Amino acid sequence: MSLNADQLYALLPAVYRTRDQDAGAPLQAFMTVLAGQLSLIDDNLQQLYADEFIETCASWVIPYIGDLVGSNGIYQIDSAAYGSRAEVANTIGYRRRKGTLLALEQIAMDVSGMPAYGVEEFRHLITTESMRLVRPHHNTTVDLRNIEQLCRRGTAFDTLNRTIDVRRIAPRNYPPVSPDPTALDIVLHGGGKSNIPDLAMYLWRWQPFLLQNAPGLRIDARRCMCSPLGQDLPLFNTRAQRVSFERLTTRYDVSQPIGRREFARHMEKFYSAADNVSFTVNGNALSARTSIQVLLDGVPLDVSQICCQDLSDRNPGSWGGTPPFKVGIDPELGRVQLGNGIPVPDEIRITYCYGFGAAIGGGPYDRSAALSPLMSAQPGFYAAVDSGAALAAAVATWNTQPAGTPGLIVLENVNAFSCDLTGANAILLPAASQLWIAAAQVSSANADVPIYNSSLAVLRGNIEINGQPASGGNSGNCHVNGVWLSGQLSVTGEASNVFLCDATLVPGIALAPDGQATGPGEPSLIITAPAATVTLQRVITGPVASTLGATVRICNSIVDAGSPCAMAYAGTDMASAGADLHIEEATVIGKVHVHTLTLASNTLFYARLMRVDAWPAALWCTRRQSGCVRFCSLPTPAITPQTYKCLPDTASDAAALGSQFITLEYGRPSYAMLSGDVPVCVMTGADDGTEIGAYHLTQEWQAIRNVQIRLGEYLPFALEAGIFLVPSAAEPVARIVDYGYGARKNIGPICDDGGGDDMQIAGIGVGLL
Repeated sequence: MSLNADQLYALLPAVYRTRDQDAGAPLQAFMTVLAGQLSLIDDNLQQLYADEFIETCASWVIPYIGDLVGSNGIYQIDSAAYGSRAEVANTIGYRRRKGTLLALEQIAMDVSGMPAYGVEEFRHLITTESMRLVRPHHNTTVDLRNIEQLCRRGTAFDTLNRTIDVRRIAPRNYPPVSPDPTALDIVLHGGGKSNIPDLAMYLWRWQPFLLQNAPGLRIDARRCMCSPLGQDLPLFNTRAQRVSFERLTTRYDVSQPIGRREFARHMEKFYSAADNVSFTVNGNALSARTSIQVLLDGVPLDVSQICCQDLSDRNPGSWGGTPPFKVGIDPELGRVQLGNGIPVPDEIRITYCYGFGAAIGGGPYDRSAALSPLMSAQPGFYAAVDSGAALAAAVATWNTQPAGTPGLIVLENVNAFSCDLTGANAILLPAASQLWIAAAQVSSANADVPIYNSSLAVLRGNIEINGQPASGGNSGNCHVNGVWLSGQLSVTGEASNVFLCDATLVPGIALAPDGQATGPGEPSLIITAPAATVTLQRVITGPVASTLGATVRICNSIVDAGSPCAMAYAGTDMASAGADLHIEEATVIGKVHVHTLTLASNTLFYARLMRVDAWPAALWCTRRQSGCVRFCSLPTPAITPQTYKCLPDTASDAAALGSQFITLEYGRPSYAMLSGDVPVCVMTGADDGTEIGAYHLTQEWQAIRNVQIRLGEYLPFALEAGIFLVPSAAEPVARIVDYGYGARKNIGPICDDGGGDDMQIAGIGVGLL
């Protein structure tokens, strides 16, 4: 440790210090400067020592240490839990276990940040039994009595045995073409899987999000939905805790939907009255956070009171019957029912885990990075609310604050309530004022320090933000964070700056139990203030209606009109040109009519015209002389400013280079996620070589490429590997089962161009239409 200025000055002889003080202490001032430089040298020496170890070295040193152990470079995954540091640190461990399934799984997880599960397919081949290697549990035929094994058929954990498939599991070789129309699945693996040299590596794309003590949406006194939006929601399991090279991946190390039979047979592995569950799988002791928990008036129920039920709709207004003195849970639909004998509580709260592809659209993930300016600010107005009435009172008090006041309204913990903040109850935004409305965890011990994690606020109703006249050009700012709004958000009045971050404006206003929108095509965001500036960051929203003069900026977000033929972005009449738009790394489902497209980058526009349409193009920019469109997937036809490296290059390539999704139904775990049928040029078409669209931030393609790079190095001799994504296949379009004449779901505008993906008609003779 270097000496400070006083210690250095004390080392001088007293005679010089006396003369220095008589002369005005110039030597003491010099010692202060010298001590500062010595401190920098000392810090540099300590960092040089730290740079000798992979655990403490600076980021720029990682590739140099990797080179010393022969670890070649890979893509850096910013959003992954593991990075190149962990991969280099474990290189020696990989080499010691080279060729083993344990090493292959571990390295796949380290370089991708995704849960990985490897399957040696040759272990599931049906072969002639050898007396030298007797396999008594290796069945040639399917055991129809083993229902749990049959439920896993076709999944990553399928244990059924198969005859040999001589096709290769490795990706096929094909001549490079730019842009490449080859399907993503073909690039990741071949058509075969059950062969002697085959190893299948499964990577999970879903991310688990745990909601603790979330209020259930009451249907009646004894029934409630887990989802606060009221739609059927598959429940996921949390991941078991593990350390490097501890064990092979099990079903409980990955997060995926819980099946009814799985929940009924292994309830103790998913449900617990405590915060954690402990169990044993294949001789390994596993521990995880509880995936499901039901609390009646704040008291968690014991697992002995829980049963698994099929709570599908039976007769109108009724579900399947739950046994007396039991609480039935349907994990596939996310429904809870109290049996007779259970006292009706005043409040039902549920801890559950849901799955989604990325941390966008609001949720119980950590939002501290986006709220760092708020955490360092000192608000002049503060209110913590947990009900609709408290929110209305807080807004009314805020509206009386003078201009220039910084304010914070905290929506406590995980709550859902109704609100009507329009008209006389609207949020006023005076000049130079700054209001934050954010969901946060608030503890009774430290109520003045909210924590922006594990929190979510669900608001049912409409909200209006009214900008007041600005003085000196300083308009008011309003930040909304960590909110799901089942309603409409309006920006009215004079100049204002509205920032929506990590929030959801439910597409279609609200959801029915079957997941369909109750107001398809209705705008979720309405901007009538001509001088307003609205920014959307990691937001899921329905259509945006904006007036000319306003400015809209959309980043890492999904704008969903419910149909590629509906209007996703337009003027307030949803027909004329909308406000100037700046959009980056977003997915837009529906047609766009904008006055000026100042910049569109890494954005996926999924839209098309109807057979008889008044618009000349699905993406229509009125002013083409300014603006830029780069690295985007565009509909055909599109009227845009100058384009650069966009898809498709020509109209003839539009069909081959079109985007493919797993599902476009909001509320599903794979919502707006690219499927395995998507052309690889869409998956790699962004400016940094990753996918176009809102999931650009996940860096999924770089993660997959890292696994491909490393598997070849650590595979046993003569083995081949293929990568399988979970999920990958497109979900079938839901169809009604009512056989009435001409019955149809209320899904909004229908694309009548023959595409067929929006047609939801069922009935006798429907095939003749």
